[in-house]
Amino acid sequence: MQTVRSTIETHQRSLPMKVDDLLLLAQVHKAGSLSEASRQLDLPKATLSRRLTALETAVGARLFVPGASRLTLTELGEQLAERAARHDDDIAETRQWLASRESTPRGRLRVSVPAEFAMLVLAESFARFVRRYPAVELELDTTPRRVDLFNEPYDVVVRMGPVDEPDVVARRFMMLERGLYASPVYLQARPAPTTPAELADHDFVVLSQAKGMYRSLHRGKQSADFQMRGPLEANSIGLVLSLTRAGGGIATFPFGMVAPDVAAGTLVPVLPDWQFEPLPVTLLTASRRLMPAKTRAFIDHLFETVPEWARTALLTLPAKP
Repeated sequence: MQTVRSTIETHQRSLPMKVDDLLLLAQVHKAGSLSEASRQLDLPKATLSRRLTALETAVGARLFVPGASRLTLTELGEQLAERAARHDDDIAETRQWLASRESTPRGRLRVSVPAEFAMLVLAESFARFVRRYPAVELELDTTPRRVDLFNEPYDVVVRMGPVDEPDVVARRFMMLERGLYASPVYLQARPAPTTPAELADHDFVVLSQAKGMYRSLHRGKQSADFQMRGPLEANSIGLVLSLTRAGGGIATFPFGMVAPDVAAGTLVPVLPDWQFEPLPVTLLTASRRLMPAKTRAFIDHLFETVPEWARTALLTLPAKP
């Protein structure tokens, strides 16, 4: 008989103890009665009693004094309820912390962005963002390759040019109007062209990626093709800009990148009535659903601080399914 009883007790003690039932014990102890705890928890009294009985079985000892006129915990029950209450407080604090994280931008935000575009157009906006949200650590990655939003730890990608990833969420940030520019130093030595055909007689500062490519200028329904050739070539648009300022030749830039130079007179538009196709700039994220506060705040901030010259060209891409 003793062997059978020992086997039953060992089996009872091996039953898993549920954390939720421990939290119920803490609530009952705090409420002072099963009835009051049932009311506060909106849980049937019979269900509450059954789960506390299951907890006693899992613990392998009595947690309530049997036959007491009011709910009274044993010494073990008191100790267990106090420990469970501390755990309950930790959970409540964790929930508050999680809610705070959901509403307050914080944490590391990793953004992929073209280097020259970051330096010449977005640097001020980035600096204002971290001043505005000091709990966010903004990490800017200027790698020239196309990053994979789904397999690499990026929160936002700033993409110049067409977007061909079918599953990303794309939002048009701005359209960059592109044209030809030269410095007054260069135009003093070489009279400015008055027609696209005259570009063949000029030197260009060539971006290596565009070397040998024909370009098309447009004016209304008119179009004109030309080829950029010249003694100066660089694989950085920032260096192309510096060489153009120094009088190295004519070059093509998005207006936003050279707006300060045009305002200061260090660069002059060439054939200002003729333009290239606008260059789209798009913000990419992996998903709109469950977007962290830091990502949402960053995107909103970029649109709030978009340069004035780009505001009239802003478009929004249709939402992807």
